[in-house]
Amino acid sequence: MTEEKIEVVGSGHSYTAPAAEAWGKTPVALKDIPQSVSVLTQQRMQDSNMLTMTDAMRQINGIRVLPGSTAHSNFYSRGYQMTTSVDNTPGAAGTLNNASFDLSMYDRIEVLRGSSGLLQGGGSPGGVVNQVTKKPGMDFSVNGAATVGSFNNYRADIDLSTPLNASKTLRFRTADLFQDNDYFYKYAHSRKWQAYGALEWDITPSTTFVVSHAAQQQDITAPYYGLPVTTEKTLWYGGRSANPSQKWGYSNYMTQQTIASLSQKLWGDWKLTARGTFYDQSYNTLYNEPWTQIDAQTGTMQYQDAGIVAMRGTNSARSADIYANGSFRFLNRTHYALFGFNYNSYNQVTRYGNILSDTVYDGVNINNTNSVPRPPAGSISYQDDPDGYGTRDNATQWGFYGQLRLEVIKHLSLILGGRVSRFSERMRYIFPGPTSSWKPEANIHGELTPYLGTVYQITPNISWYASYSSIFTPSVGNMSYHGGGLKPQRGNQIETGFKAEYFNGRLNLSSALFRMENVNQPVQDPEHSQFYITTGPIRRQGWEAQIDGTILPNLDISIGYTYLDTKVSDSKTRDFGGVFSPHHMFKSWVHYTVPNGRLHGLNIGVGLDANSSLRGSYPTTVQGGYMTLDGMIGYHITPHLKIQLNATNLTNRYYYERASGVWQFNFPAAPRSFMATLRANY
Repeated sequence: MTEEKIEVVGSGHSYTAPAAEAWGKTPVALKDIPQSVSVLTQQRMQDSNMLTMTDAMRQINGIRVLPGSTAHSNFYSRGYQMTTSVDNTPGAAGTLNNASFDLSMYDRIEVLRGSSGLLQGGGSPGGVVNQVTKKPGMDFSVNGAATVGSFNNYRADIDLSTPLNASKTLRFRTADLFQDNDYFYKYAHSRKWQAYGALEWDITPSTTFVVSHAAQQQDITAPYYGLPVTTEKTLWYGGRSANPSQKWGYSNYMTQQTIASLSQKLWGDWKLTARGTFYDQSYNTLYNEPWTQIDAQTGTMQYQDAGIVAMRGTNSARSADIYANGSFRFLNRTHYALFGFNYNSYNQVTRYGNILSDTVYDGVNINNTNSVPRPPAGSISYQDDPDGYGTRDNATQWGFYGQLRLEVIKHLSLILGGRVSRFSERMRYIFPGPTSSWKPEANIHGELTPYLGTVYQITPNISWYASYSSIFTPSVGNMSYHGGGLKPQRGNQIETGFKAEYFNGRLNLSSALFRMENVNQPVQDPEHSQFYITTGPIRRQGWEAQIDGTILPNLDISIGYTYLDTKVSDSKTRDFGGVFSPHHMFKSWVHYTVPNGRLHGLNIGVGLDANSSLRGSYPTTVQGGYMTLDGMIGYHITPHLKIQLNATNLTNRYYYERASGVWQFNFPAAPRSFMATLRANY
């Protein structure tokens, strides 16, 4: 087995990368990874004008985006929610419904589909989204963009990298933005700023220290959590601009994250890395949600002050990861090893306001919910009260992991891996209610997560692979309506397929067959939208194919197809499979740059997204199959200045992006919209 030293940073001007770090914590060629992997590069982000993680994940093969609110979305692969990691370090905060950072601070997004428990520990059968932050470059560079779009969307961002000394051993990078925008649904407005800075210091030729900090403030008026279903248990099609919230409602988030890492080169190509991540978010939310479903005939609902949601809280996560990796010789062959230990903890404090008013508002039209008045002054109390309450939830996980990539015979490698994990969670009631003693929610000892894979190099460009991986996913938080946490998910996956790469990794192709078995998957409780229930045994299987990169000079493509079949083994358990992923998903984007002639500098792009039907919480809440069309046209005014126009949902298709709730979480997708961007780089 031979392996080149592969650089991934920046990913050039390609739609793919030669390697990914999400699987082995070091760059590994995509064709050598025995699982499905996608890499979203800077060029792809810019051409499609992706601004948020939600924008990015909508474009990745096999990924379904389920909006959760104005501030965040959940990402699903193969029917399961995905977890996230930052710079290859897992964190419990990534599995929860937090407001996410803007895309501007990330160099690229790596998506590993399927069970990822080897390096993540308690992860998800769906896989992991590895967000790789921007690092300083060796030379000075700066680029910025000004954007104007539909729904009064105004945005400006800048990305600057510079060495700080003559020897370039000390380098700095910052990526900052400001955005002010409305939404296609009524009343809602967002004002957001984000600042990101990274400092990289080569202490010695073999020792590098990197520290970064990100801060984001987002203030949202009339936060949106989707629509209720109608009294006939159907989706509402009386106007996608409806917003059940009111102008006086708000949801404000302050999010900060600090990452510090130290890398030490050892002997040969061996390297020791230690990394710590510190994440903190505070929020304050107030709005009134509907007390009844939408009357299917009149479009009216009832509101009550008793339905006011008043919450304040903090989410804090601490993660640490230390590992060593490199190659060694044995029996005249080169092999690779990875050994490490990681730890993460999550602490969630939630305070719920006590509502002292009981006014009822009948006959409120879904298209005029702003008629519901703000609660009277003094009617919401966070003070100590027998009916007021708050919770503190604490979860901790740590584990040891290892991975061996052995060249058994020429061109055939065997991958052996395993992790032993310890997970615990506890919860207590706190002020404003009486403080209770800690109540254990989960206590898992010595959880073994094995991994087995093989890769055979058929030719220098084509490989065949197969793998087995297992996963356990503990629930974090007080998720059950009846109190307490949920049983942890447990499952496994087998996968096999072919991969190919050409043009030094600038074109990657893959196909995969997979089968997954899982128990205790959390799904939204249809009757209690803030809580979850678990399913019985579920079997999911399917296949996928994708091609990313440059197929001809100046022609870049990203095309993917996924087929998924879901079966719940217990006939008494409702099949929630359709809520999370349809049977068929097809995503494509084609981009061409005119190389010369009168149209030199012109580039155009076209994207098509097609999905088969989706079922919500009821057999009557079905979103039929649909197809959307996106496009872009850009022109390089000079080599350093470009103007670009992007359009989404060009056919103005009216469909539901998510249909999985009764009182909330039914999200019509945005109508046709446009965005113009002026981008400069030096």
